[in-house]
Amino acid sequence: MDFIRISDVKIKVTLSQEDLDRCVTEGERERGSDGSGGSHGTLRAILREIRRKTGFDATGERVLMQMFPGSDGGCELFVTRLGKLPDKLPDAKPSDKPSARKPAQLPAAPPPLRSAVFVFERLFPLLSVCRHLSRVGYPHLSAAYYGDDGLWYLVLQEQIPRDRPSPLSFAEEFGTRRRAGATLAYIKEHGACVSPSNAVADLAPLA
Repeated sequence: MDFIRISDVKIKVTLSQEDLDRCVTEGERERGSDGSGGSHGTLRAILREIRRKTGFDATGERVLMQMFPGSDGGCELFVTRLGKLPDKLPDAKPSDKPSARKPAQLPAAPPPLRSAVFVFERLFPLLSVCRHLSRVGYPHLSAAYYGDDGLWYLVLQEQIPRDRPSPLSFAEEFGTRRRAGATLAYIKEHGACVSPSNAVADLAPLA
């Protein structure tokens, strides 16, 4: 495994096919009679390895894990710590009256992150998108690639609020949105990486 510390709460992990096979095996060993283990066990095995080798500890925290397949059977994994898990709600006291109780107000979970890929025929429109995102404080990972097909690719992350358009819709005025899964697989094999995780900040000054 190779590790790149992006920030205090984000780390990039590159796993070979061998690394993945080993973690899957460890995950299967954790499978219990109730069916627990499996993929969850594999992720726990990866997190343990990250903690052991880098000190990046996500124990007791909510974690976002984003996986991008590699052409060699391995993958790139981005792990983000999202903060401590909420404390257990206190039990009601015997003296509490049902009519006086108020329902517990838990914070709404943020919309999940998903990958968004845009393709550009020329570099300048991609730079313009990066400049705008930098101005509005885009907070997520971003990557840029130049493909063997002569096109430029910008990989972003988006959270789509309910009943609202994507905050990245403006980028379609500069380029074309592509299906993330197939496009990511293509550029991993047929693209040169210009910026692996911080393209917005790296490229915005060039616009």
